[in-house]
Amino acid sequence: MSQEAACPDRKGRLSMAASFRRRRQQCYARGILEQGWMPMQFYRRLYPVKAISFDLDDTLYNNKPVLLAAEARLMQWLAHHSRLPQAGERRWWWQQRAHQLRLTPELRHDTTRLRHRTLERGLLALGLSDCASAELADGAMANFLEWRNEIVVSDEVRQVIQRLARRCPLAAITNGNADLARFWPQAPFVVARYAGQHGPMKPDPSLFEQTWQRLGVAPAQLLHIGDHPNADVAGANRAGCQSGWLTPPYEQAARPLAASLPTFAFQRLPQLLQLPL
Repeated sequence: MSQEAACPDRKGRLSMAASFRRRRQQCYARGILEQGWMPMQFYRRLYPVKAISFDLDDTLYNNKPVLLAAEARLMQWLAHHSRLPQAGERRWWWQQRAHQLRLTPELRHDTTRLRHRTLERGLLALGLSDCASAELADGAMANFLEWRNEIVVSDEVRQVIQRLARRCPLAAITNGNADLARFWPQAPFVVARYAGQHGPMKPDPSLFEQTWQRLGVAPAQLLHIGDHPNADVAGANRAGCQSGWLTPPYEQAARPLAASLPTFAFQRLPQLLQLPL
């Protein structure tokens, strides 16, 4: 008896493997043609994709300068309105943040609540009254969220997202407090999931599970795109999804690859247009 007769599905498997190799080679070839871009590097087989989710910070834009600028303005605002020099010292506030995390570790999943709690309790520690601390913390938090969302999404990224949205439904999943309604209200995301508001931070699978359920696809049909090897890659893999790793993100230092391998790694979002969707 021949091997093919003994394994009647062998031809089908070989055909699928050959088809995948052809798609991967096409992606490689197209990537090489893009000036200055390395081709996509595949670590796993790419299965059919029915929906794509995106991390926000350092995936759709460079978050580092935005956050540093917002925190610098916050320090100036606090020092001015509290009239306490220590209220403008960033290092002191990081110590207060660490103290609040020790007291209430569950706040690590909600960056907005953690910052607000740190502000209020920190101002109390500096000698302000309960009423003054609460009022000043509310004002500081409102301003910080405004400054934190002064985000500019490049035309290149906007065009990529718009083109992908015409091919499959898109979602956003973030651990941070960047708010699409503030900085990109017309973004074509069908679903948006925010840690804290909707569940624990990635890499916990909860936000991924909510996303593929809301989109009406199977876990393996959701491709998640992000820059963080643990939160995005390991998180998506743990939830049964596929993962695309953007590395290095926006000229920042490349993070080391975690033990959980992505489906593929790539350097620029336009390379996603090469995928067979």
